[in-house]
Amino acid sequence: MAAKRFRAGAGLLVAGLLLAGCSAEPQAEQMPQDDIHVSATANPKPSGKPLPSPEPGSSEQTGQASTVELATQVGAVFAAQLGFDQSQRIGQEQLKELATPPTDTLKDVVVLPSQCEQPLEALNWSPAQLGTEVARTDFTNQAGNIAGSVEVAKVADRAPVEEHFKTVLTMRTDCSSVKLNRSEYTETLKFSNPQVGEVESQLAYTRRGNADTAQDTLVLVQTKGQYVAMVSFISGQSLADEQFGQVAKQIMDSVLGQL
Repeated sequence: MAAKRFRAGAGLLVAGLLLAGCSAEPQAEQMPQDDIHVSATANPKPSGKPLPSPEPGSSEQTGQASTVELATQVGAVFAAQLGFDQSQRIGQEQLKELATPPTDTLKDVVVLPSQCEQPLEALNWSPAQLGTEVARTDFTNQAGNIAGSVEVAKVADRAPVEEHFKTVLTMRTDCSSVKLNRSEYTETLKFSNPQVGEVESQLAYTRRGNADTAQDTLVLVQTKGQYVAMVSFISGQSLADEQFGQVAKQIMDSVLGQL
């Protein structure tokens, strides 16, 4: 799957953009089955497969969506209206995997400058690591060449969020250009501020040097009350155009409106 290829090929995924369970080319049966997603997708095609059994504690089983679930659903619907109309809601088991920060992501990799190794590894972060109430939906466009996600968590302690904000700032300033030296090839990561309006934390980065793992990433993180939301995009093509930042900000605003 594309997401796993990014992770294995790079040894890291910046700012928690793991896209767990989300292929770069989603199939019809991957579309979420809840009414709010189906109604947002033009002419959805039935997969012909039986629906999976609801997971224990899920909104399908209880019949009521939590605040974080509703917020991510609304974000996915808004993304669909902006052209990202294929989506997949992440299940509880995958969310549990996201809750555990990956380790040894830079094993056998020489990071230059060396002082950037720790903050670079710390970028393997997502809201799922912070709270027990978490929801996430991944989405992509029809072409399958730009994938995104919206993730929301309820947090009891804001300190880890602030620590992540500091890490992002470090990457944009002191570590704006980083080389990953491997035995097979060398990659260059360049980090910058995408200048996306009023967002607490925002990061853009490009990865070059190996055709199989070259990518652009855009990540926005915003808090509201006891919640933290993240909207991310990843693509093998350039995301430098300001329209991608505007799309991400609009999706973020739709999510925050539900919190």
